[in-house]
Amino acid sequence: MFQLIPHTLNVDFLKMSRPFIWASTAAVILSIVGLFTIGLNYGIDFTGGAEVQVRLPQSWDIGTLRTALSENGMRDAAVIEMQDTGHKDFLIKTQVDPEKTKSVGDQVENILKAKLDAGSYSIAKVDVVGPQAGEELRTSAILSVLAAALGILIYITFRFDFRFAPGIVRALLFDVIITVGVWIVMRKEFNLSTVAALLTIAGYSCNDTIVIYDRIRDFGKTHPNMSLYDVVNKSINLNLGRTILTVACTDFVVISLWLLGGSVIGDFALAMLIGFSISIPSTIFVANPMVMYMEKRIAKKEKAGLASKKARAVKTA
Repeated sequence: MFQLIPHTLNVDFLKMSRPFIWASTAAVILSIVGLFTIGLNYGIDFTGGAEVQVRLPQSWDIGTLRTALSENGMRDAAVIEMQDTGHKDFLIKTQVDPEKTKSVGDQVENILKAKLDAGSYSIAKVDVVGPQAGEELRTSAILSVLAAALGILIYITFRFDFRFAPGIVRALLFDVIITVGVWIVMRKEFNLSTVAALLTIAGYSCNDTIVIYDRIRDFGKTHPNMSLYDVVNKSINLNLGRTILTVACTDFVVISLWLLGGSVIGDFALAMLIGFSISIPSTIFVANPMVMYMEKRIAKKEKAGLASKKARAVKTA
């Protein structure tokens, strides 16, 4: 049977984890600082703007419409093709003050009028996304990520042990926050698609970590005389081939979406590609060392509790 990584591999990953923990912690701090100083490049989902729904001839595609808008001054407009309508329906999103919503509809109509014959197109509706709605969406996006982290924390606590829960949540938050930091540096538009990508990253980040945690638990039962340090290291080594193959297959699909999916799906795929790439080292060098840290803390507390109990027993005697 083909093996990507031999079972005899015995790399001391825990020994190499300290530099990565410091580097990832610095990246998280810089991302948070960037969030409050530079800020995210919010899309109209969060800042407010106008949405224009149009119906075009079958000969038009999303690239044709985007080119027509760009050539006539609407370079920042996001274009989404609406599926399952039976027609060539598109949604055009652009940032604009609520008072200028009607002018955006007129601008789109003038562009189409110059390119198409009368009656071959129609403007179905012109809607406005107000700043208040954008603020509510922003709050909901933050709460959704925190709720996902809390749900995973509770699941891991009941599924495994409390020792395992902080590590997986820490790795999850590291992946999400660093991805946001990269998004700030790249000045990519942060919209609801990006939030969906962050939630996908959160779920993906847990996947490989849970598999390693399961291996740690099973390997510890079959090798009761082995130290936890060796059990964790051996579990990472045994799972390394699966980790590499899983990430390689996932990244192949995500890279294809990034290169071929257009600007809307492309940004969604790029966010996932960044998060998935970060999740590999965070699983190995952040989540698993946290198991050792929690084990030491619990052992220290148990030792202190035992010493206190002995002291009380001697005092009573």
